[in-house]
Order: sequence, then structure tokens, then C-alpha cells
Amino acid sequence: MNSRENFHAMMSGGKPERLPFNLPVTPPVADLIAEHTGIADPTLAFETDMALDWVGYNEDPQRWRDALLEVGTTLPANAEIGPFCVAHVEPPAGTVGKAYHFREMLHPLEHVTSVAQLERLPWPDTSDPAHYAALRRKLEQIHTRGKVSFAGMECTCFEIAWYVRGMDNLFQDLAEGNGIADWLLDWFTQRSCHVVSEFARAGVDLIGLGDDIGMQTGMMMSVPTWRKHLKPRLAKVIAAARAASGNRKVWVHYHSDGNIKEVIPELIEIGVDILNPVQPECMDTAELVRLYGDRLAFSGMVGTQSTMPFGTPDDVRRRVREIAALHRDHGARVMIAPTHVIEPDVSFENILAFVQEAKSIRFN
Repeated sequence: MNSRENFHAMMSGGKPERLPFNLPVTPPVADLIAEHTGIADPTLAFETDMALDWVGYNEDPQRWRDALLEVGTTLPANAEIGPFCVAHVEPPAGTVGKAYHFREMLHPLEHVTSVAQLERLPWPDTSDPAHYAALRRKLEQIHTRGKVSFAGMECTCFEIAWYVRGMDNLFQDLAEGNGIADWLLDWFTQRSCHVVSEFARAGVDLIGLGDDIGMQTGMMMSVPTWRKHLKPRLAKVIAAARAASGNRKVWVHYHSDGNIKEVIPELIEIGVDILNPVQPECMDTAELVRLYGDRLAFSGMVGTQSTMPFGTPDDVRRRVREIAALHRDHGARVMIAPTHVIEPDVSFENILAFVQEAKSIRFN
């Protein structure tokens, strides 16, 4: 079976030949991989199972700069303005060493005081079919390679809203009920509905949703707060993906760092199929398999705070085998992956051990 056939066999309760694996990396690690293999892209260098795609909107940074001046925000001349005015500043040269991808995040909408100000900003029309014209062709290319097509939509509504507003401000908006947080959350929810619908219609296999809602000690917010403000919005996005996919199954992969055990049953209730990253530093994968393995698959589980940077290659191999045992011994549906993007503190030897062990495990 190719990667795509193998993935669908596992997710549908059949018998995969091996476990799907993925290896997201930061740019410095892509450079490291290129040094050793001649290819920077890990999906090509190591023939991982997932091929990622997303959608951009060709926004004009200067148009955002001009509009932000009207709400009291002057961005530094060296600020990098991305989609939806998400903005970063590169740290001074030499201060981050190998981690040259690090950026200081700005919050361009921190000075907004009314919904009327938000409504005047140059938000792109995410319902415009022109944004998605090349999507079907891109997914067909991925499927021709036999790979699982993965739509990267992990900042679904909450996370990107606080990126532009500031987390403290967003929570204060919710507490005050001034409408600003609700407007932003609704706008990004609707944007996500448009995007997942287009991906689903184009034939994507796996939709990656998510918003970090957990700390390693527990939820970042109270469960009632999550249930009131974020759960129904996430449910709306999942429902849009399902409606657009018709009779074809599109799997929903949900990402949140940290310990989010309190809301796992409700994530299952609204349609999440795969939980990611299941950090071993704060959640017991075996326990979650026992409690939810009949309704939920799991992705990640190889610690990027522990095993990948600080373990030996043998430690990495051992952890991959432990994850594989969840499938072999308990029938769990698992995708092997680091719990986050690989940072420059991970050696190439550990990366290679991860890849080799993941590819060596066979079930028939």
C-alpha cells in the first residue's frame, strides 16, 4: 500500500502495513537535513506520509499598515506583516544563534476600542473562489505521489484572534463583553469554514484544525469558558468540512499543546477524529488509548521537550516502538510524529533514528 492507502486503512479500522509518520521541522532543521541528504524538505528527503498544503490571500502589507494607523497602531519599519495583519519582528542579528526563524510577535489590533474599527480594516474576502483555483490540482499532485494530503488550518479561530489582538486583551474583551473578541472569533471561524469547505470539495484527506488551549498543568482557560466561546465555533468549522465532503470521509486532526484531558470527550462529540500532539510530558497516551481508543486516533507522542532534544538515538527508537505497541497490542490508531516542529537543539542522529525506526515497523 502507498502512504495514502495505508493511512485510510488504519483510520477505517482495517489493517495497515505500517504506521503513518510525519516530521514537521523548523527552517534551521531543514538546512541540517539538506546538509546530510541534499534535500531540505523532510517529506521528500525521508518519504514521510503527509504532504501539507494551505491557502494564501495575496494581501497587501502596505494596505494593512495604512489601515492600522487609523486604529492607533504604527508598526516598525522592519515588521513582517503576514495574513490578516499577523505581524512579527526579527530579533537583532546574532541573538538567537541557530534559531534564526524566531520572531517577536506583535499584536497590531491591541489598540482597537470598537467593533466599528474592526469592520473598517482590509480583511480579505475568504469566500472568493479565486483564492482556491489551484487547490484541486495541488491535491491531485499529492495523491499522484501516493501521499496523504493534509490541510494545515491549526490556528482555527482562537489562536489567530489573540495573535492580532493580544491574549490578555482578548480574554479581557470576553470578560467585558465589548464585542471585539466575539467579532474576531466569528470572523476567523467563518474564514476557517470557507477554507475547510474548499479543501473538502477538492478532495483533501486530512484537515488539521486546532488552537492551543492547554498548559502542561491543565486548561489555559476554564472549561465553561472554552465551552461557551470556542467549542461551538470549532463545531461549526468541523460541520462545514463534513457538509462539503459529501459521502467521502474527511478526517479531522485537532492540535492543542498541553494537558487538555478535560475536554477530550467533547472534542470527540463535535467530530474530532485524531488528537495531536498528546504530549508525553503531561498526558499519558496509554491511558487515553484505554479511555478513548475506540473513538479517537492519536498523532505525535514523541516529546520535543524531552526525547527528541535530550534523548539518545536509542531513546528515540524506544519511544517510537512504545507508540507502535499501542497499535500492535491494543489496536490503537496512531500516527507517529514529534509533538511539535523539530527545533535546532535536536541532532541529526536523533532525527535519523526517528525516521528509520518509524519506517522499519511492519505489521504484515
